[in-house]
Amino acid sequence: MTKRNIVVVEETGQSIEDIPVEIVERKGIGHPDSLCDGIAERISVEYTRWCQEYLGTLLHHNFDKVQLVAGEVEVGYGGGRMLKPIHIQIAGRGTPTFQGQKVPMDYIAIEAAKQHVRETMRYLNPDRHMVIDSYAGRGAEELQYVVDRATANDTSFGVSHWPRSGLEHAVYETAQYINYRLIDEFPVGEDIKVMGLRRNGELTLTVALPFLAARIGDATEYQEAKRAAEAAIQEYSAHLDDRQVKVMVNTADDVAHDAVYLTLIGTSAEMGDDGSVGRGNRVNGVIAPFRSASLEAACGKNPISHVGKVYNVLALLAAQDIVERVPAVRAATVYVLSQIGAPLDQPLVATARVRPANGPLTPGIQADVQALLDEHLAQVNSIRTRILNRELTLF
Repeated sequence: MTKRNIVVVEETGQSIEDIPVEIVERKGIGHPDSLCDGIAERISVEYTRWCQEYLGTLLHHNFDKVQLVAGEVEVGYGGGRMLKPIHIQIAGRGTPTFQGQKVPMDYIAIEAAKQHVRETMRYLNPDRHMVIDSYAGRGAEELQYVVDRATANDTSFGVSHWPRSGLEHAVYETAQYINYRLIDEFPVGEDIKVMGLRRNGELTLTVALPFLAARIGDATEYQEAKRAAEAAIQEYSAHLDDRQVKVMVNTADDVAHDAVYLTLIGTSAEMGDDGSVGRGNRVNGVIAPFRSASLEAACGKNPISHVGKVYNVLALLAAQDIVERVPAVRAATVYVLSQIGAPLDQPLVATARVRPANGPLTPGIQADVQALLDEHLAQVNSIRTRILNRELTLF
C-alpha cells in the first residue's frame, strides 16, 4: 500500500462569512481572458485526441500561452462595422513529430480555436472577425520523458476550497444566468463580468453587460433595454442569498454623451480589450482574493502530468468530496504540492484545512479526511479522462 504524505489540520480564525468585507469576481465566457482560456483548453483536448487516434499514445504539450489582441470597430446605435480583426496568437509547446510521423500542431491548434469560438459565441465569427496564428514550438526533451512516465513535470502546487461563500455563489450563478439564459431574452453578448461586494450585510453586484448595437436604435431604446435587463438580473439574484442583493448594470454609462456599452459582436475583444490565458477565473469558477489560490494557468496545460492543471482540479474535487462525504466538516481547503519527477499520486505533501461543523477537529474527522485525500490521489489519473471528455469546467 502506498504511504502518502497527507496532513489534515483544523481551520482557525474567522470564516469567510465572518470577515466584514468580501470581494468576488467572475468573468463571463465571452470575456477576452475567458476566450483565451477556452481556446487554450480546447487546443489541449483536440491535440491529445489526435495523438490518441493517430499515434495511439499521449504526447507532451502545454498550449497555455494564448493571447488575444483586440480588434477595432466603428459602432453606434443601429450597428457598426469591423475595421480591424481580432488577432489570436497561439504559443506554447508540443511534440511536432513522433517516431517519424508529423503531428500537425498548427492545424490542430487553429481549428480547435475556431471550434471553441463557434460553440461559445453567437455573434463572433472566427472566419470573419478573427485572424488566428499558431507559433507553437517543440517542448523540452526532458519534459517529454516525464510525460511518458506520468510523473509531475513541474514543481508547483494546486489549491481550492469548498463550499463557495454566499457571495461567491451569487456572483457565479448570476454570471451563468446572464450567459446562458438572459442572453436569450435581451440583445446582449457573452462578454459579461460580475463583480461582487459583501459589506454591512448587503451584496452589491456590479455587472458589465454588452448590448448589441445592431439591435439598439437609439439612446431611449438602450436605456429601456438596460433597465429591463437590470430588473431581470435583480429578480434572479435576489433569490440567491438571504441577504439583500443590489444589482447595478453598466455603471460607467454616460447616455447624454452616447458613451454606453454597445458592441458589434458582443465582446470587448472587438476593440480595446486584450486577453491572456490565466488572467481570469480560477478552476473553481471565480476570482476570490480573500481565499487561497494558485496563480497557475490551468487551461491549455497537458492533463497527463502538468500539476499546474491536474493538482488544481484534484484540490477542488477533493474539497467538494470532503464537505459532501464527511458530515462533521462544513468547509475545506485543499493544497497539493508536487516535486518534479515524482509520481503524480505521491505529492511532496497534500494538506487539508478543515472547519468542523461543531466543536474541534477530532482524530476521527482527521482520519476520514485523510482517507478521502488518499483516495483522490490514488485515482489522480482519472482526472485526465474527465478533462479530455470535457466533463470539467476549468474556468
